[in-house]
Amino acid sequence: MTDQTTPPLPQLPAPRHPVPPAPIHPLAALATIVLDNLFTIPEIAGPEVWIFSIPIIGGLGFAATTLVQHYLSKDSWGEAVAKGLVMGIIAGVPTSITGTAVGGILLGWAGLHEWIKLPALKTTLGQLSSSGGTGDEIVDGEFKDVE
Repeated sequence: MTDQTTPPLPQLPAPRHPVPPAPIHPLAALATIVLDNLFTIPEIAGPEVWIFSIPIIGGLGFAATTLVQHYLSKDSWGEAVAKGLVMGIIAGVPTSITGTAVGGILLGWAGLHEWIKLPALKTTLGQLSSSGGTGDEIVDGEFKDVE
């Protein structure tokens, strides 16, 4: 049985955000860019060095992204490993263009999500009082005499 003496409070829509959150933490995107730029030296050395540099740099990208996603973004281990695998493969591509482009896009996406915000939903006092609200804000305070 419900209490019918008080009207239900209106449910305000959640504030909108124009840019959804990035799927990868900004630190993981930055690590991908840094590791990808380590390929400039092996790229010049030739394909003989790629046999060693691809698994090392890809593995470092995998480990960095997995740990950042799990511990900083609070992803589950499954999600963190999946994201780490993708970013490790991207960092392991033997050119310094792929990881920089993908990491830069993800880093920019995360920055846009944090810096671009829509103005908050504004309601007037009349709208709140007509819908059962109590007003904008009630602040309890005490006045102290200063001598």
